[in-house]
Amino acid sequence: MTGAIKTFTWAEVEQSALKKTTVDDVENGGPALMVIHNKVYDIGAGTGFFRFHPGGAVAISQIGKDASGAFEVFHTENAESMMSDFYVGDLAPKEVPKPNPFKEDVNELRNKLIAMGAFKSNKLYYVWKLVSTFSICAASAAILINYGRTSTLAVIAAGSLMAIFWQQSGWLAHDFLHHQVFKNRFYNNVVGYIVGNVWQGFSVSWWKDKHCTHHSVPNVHGEDPDINTMPFLAWSEHALELFHDLKDADAARFFVNYQATLFFPILGVARLAWCFSSVRFNMGDKLLISPTVAFWEKSTLAAHYIWLLSLTFTFCTPLLGLLFLFVAECGCGLLLAFVFTVNHNGMPVYTTEESKKYDFYELQIRTGRDVYSNLFSDWFTGGLNYQVEHHMFPTLPRHNFYMSQGLVEELCKKHNVPFHKTTLVGGTGEILARLAQLSNAANKIRRIEKKN
Repeated sequence: MTGAIKTFTWAEVEQSALKKTTVDDVENGGPALMVIHNKVYDIGAGTGFFRFHPGGAVAISQIGKDASGAFEVFHTENAESMMSDFYVGDLAPKEVPKPNPFKEDVNELRNKLIAMGAFKSNKLYYVWKLVSTFSICAASAAILINYGRTSTLAVIAAGSLMAIFWQQSGWLAHDFLHHQVFKNRFYNNVVGYIVGNVWQGFSVSWWKDKHCTHHSVPNVHGEDPDINTMPFLAWSEHALELFHDLKDADAARFFVNYQATLFFPILGVARLAWCFSSVRFNMGDKLLISPTVAFWEKSTLAAHYIWLLSLTFTFCTPLLGLLFLFVAECGCGLLLAFVFTVNHNGMPVYTTEESKKYDFYELQIRTGRDVYSNLFSDWFTGGLNYQVEHHMFPTLPRHNFYMSQGLVEELCKKHNVPFHKTTLVGGTGEILARLAQLSNAANKIRRIEKKN
C-alpha cells in the first residue's frame, strides 16, 4: 500500500528559494521547490537536476514559484512525465489557486492558433532566410577579397555588411533555438549551432542559459539578466540602489549620469562583451552541459574565429583588417542590442514580490513592447517587433506572428491588461526618456546623500 501524497503550503515552497541564486547554492542547499500545475517538484540538493535539464540554470528563476507558465512555453507535452523523478507532492487543497480567467483565455487562444496552423513552420521560408542571410556574408567576403588591401571605404562597406550578417544570423539562430522550425528539437539545435556558433560566434549553451532566464522573468529586478547592466546603464530606481554595492561607484555614477548620451556608444561594444561571455562560459570548471555538447561548443566557436580571422588578415593589410573587425563587431553590437532594448527597456521593471501579482503571461505582456509591422521592421528585428506575442508563444514561427497579434490585443482589452505598441523611433524615444529620468533620480539621490 502506498503512503499518502505529501502536501505543501506556498510558504514552504517560497521558503525553499531563500539564498538560492546559483547552481552551487541549489545543489548544496537542501530542497528547492517549484510548482507546476499544482504539483510540487524538488530540483535541489542530491537530485542532479541540472545535469538532466537541457535548459541548464534557467530553472533557478522558478524556484519558490508557480512555474506552470514558464514550463508550458518552453517544453513539449511529454516533458511533465519526464519530471516524475523530481515529484515530491502536491499543493495542499487550500493552497491551490482559484481558476484564472485570463490564463484560461490564454490557453484557449493557444488552442485556436494551433487549429489555425500557426505553429506549423514554412520550411521554404527558412531555406530562403538561410540562403539570403549567408549571401550577405558572401558579399562582405567578396569585397574584402577584391579591395581589402587597397580601399578604406570598401573595407568599411565590408565590415558594415558583416555586421548585418551577424545581426540577421542572430535572429535565425533565435528562431531555430526556440524550436520554431522543426518538430524534432535535435534538428533545430544542429542548425542553431551552425548559425549561432559558426556564423555568429555566440555560444548556444551560453545563450540558452541567459535568454531562457530572460523569458522566465522579464524585467524582474535582480533576476532578468538582460536588465542587469549596471554599472553602465540603470533601467529602474531599484538599480540605483546598487551603487553602494559596486566596487567603483564613482565610475558607475558617471555612466548613469550620462546614460542617455552614452546609450548608443555602449550598445556598440555589446557584441564584444557577448563574445567574451560566450568563451568564458565554455571555459568554466563546472559546465552545465555534457562532455559531448562541450566538445561541439568549443569546436564550433573555434571554427567561427578561424574563418573570421583567416578572411580578415589574408585579404587585408593589418591596419585595414583591424578597421574591418572594428566596424563589423561594433556595428553588429549596435544593431543587435538596439533591437533588444526596444523590446523591453523603458517598460515597467518589477521586484520579485511585485512580479508575483501577475500571471506568467500577463508579466510577459506588461514588460514587452511591440513595434508596428512593415517590411523593414519585420526584417530588421527578425520578427521580434512582435515581442509580446513571441514571449507568450516562443515556439510560434516568426512568419506567423502576425496571426496572433490581433487576438492578443483583443485578449488584453477583455482583461484590462496594458498592451503597448509603437514605432521604432517612438520606442527609442521612450528608452532615452526613461534613461534621462533615471539619471535625474540618481543625481537627486546623490545631492541628498551629500547633505546628510
